[in-house]
Amino acid sequence: MDVLTQIRQSPMTRFQVMAVVIALTLILIDGFDVAVMAYAAPSLSRAWGLDPVTLGFLLSASLFGMAAGSIFLTPLADKIGRRKLALISLVIISIGMVLSVFAGDAMQLMAFRVITGLGVGGMMANLNVLVSEYSSDKRRGTIIGIYAAGYPIGATVGGLVAAPLIPVYGWHSVFIVGAALTVLMLAISWRFLPESLDYLLTRRPAGALPKVNGILAKIGRPALAILPALPAAVRQQSAVGEILSRPTRFRTLALWIGYACLVAAYYFANTWTPKIVAAASGNDSLGVTIGVIANAGGILGCFIFSALAIKYRSRPLLVWALGLAAVTYLLFGVVFSQVNVALVVALFLGILTTAGIAGFYAVAPDIYTARARATGIGWMIGLGRLVSIVAPILVGYLISGGWQPERIFFLFAIPLAASALCIVSLGISLKRTQPPALADTVLAPTTPAA
Repeated sequence: MDVLTQIRQSPMTRFQVMAVVIALTLILIDGFDVAVMAYAAPSLSRAWGLDPVTLGFLLSASLFGMAAGSIFLTPLADKIGRRKLALISLVIISIGMVLSVFAGDAMQLMAFRVITGLGVGGMMANLNVLVSEYSSDKRRGTIIGIYAAGYPIGATVGGLVAAPLIPVYGWHSVFIVGAALTVLMLAISWRFLPESLDYLLTRRPAGALPKVNGILAKIGRPALAILPALPAAVRQQSAVGEILSRPTRFRTLALWIGYACLVAAYYFANTWTPKIVAAASGNDSLGVTIGVIANAGGILGCFIFSALAIKYRSRPLLVWALGLAAVTYLLFGVVFSQVNVALVVALFLGILTTAGIAGFYAVAPDIYTARARATGIGWMIGLGRLVSIVAPILVGYLISGGWQPERIFFLFAIPLAASALCIVSLGISLKRTQPPALADTVLAPTTPAA
């Protein structure tokens, strides 16, 4: 397995960069496909006469699908490969987006959004793993930060597309654009997305050796005569066994709880802020604008995280991002009625929460070996989103019950603070004993940014 160590300790080749760029583009499309529902919500709510509770369920539908996809689809990447699962997920997303265009009522659209989310959920954690495995040790934290920017970039593009299209062509138009982009990326990925070397060398599917040598040739490495022997511990332990064994079990729980708390706050803001601001101001365009600003801040946050990860470790950066995000949510609640100030605070809200997501993506891969990495990260994202699904629905009930918007932002500062505490506890655990992923540097790359 020394070949993996050699590759990761060397500068990245054009082939590795291409794999990362394709994954970045795919996550961008995922962000677009998920976010268009929030931008279409004001127009759709009026057209169908939806009450806040029904709208909350509709906004959460894709999150439910994403949770199911992360839990049930992503682990397949450890069995059938990263590339194959990415293609399957793209097919599912394409079906969901096309069907959404023809939805005739809220229940139909809810079902089609679940299908879309299922594919997105299977895609996101899987691509996180693929990017981590094709990145060099030196640049992994930075590249993961850039990769994480793809989701808010896609969400921001969704807002930029929605603003001029919806008033003229209706809410269907943004779903048509999303479907077309997804089908296009399916074709591109079918042609150019590579399989992971980690998967081929660890799982060894039929024809693994020629596939490995084909990738090595593109990276500029000599061919292998035979596949290297696997360590006995790796051969005997299952993915689930690794995730739930000591001391990985505690770290797994810290990741699950921390990520769940973060995305609960993140998806509350992303799904409801445009609607809340539009209702408070009586201006749908202002709601879209503040949503775009928050997502633009998310893009900036990922790039700031990437820049800082060149010099600083990812875990401390993540703790700072989460703590400051909690403060920002409190501040947004205070200045909510002051539109000009709220727009500025929304920018920082986006910066900090999405930097937090980038931090989780950077920290999580090093906790597991290649044999369990997709399963571990997929379950982290999936189980976290099961909790986050409650957020938009809960907000719908809170608004119906008379809660003021600023109090809701105060409420969601609490899980952000809890998330920061989870990462602090994870760091303490890692200092006490060496994690399994670092015990086998051949199968699990280390990075000074994690």
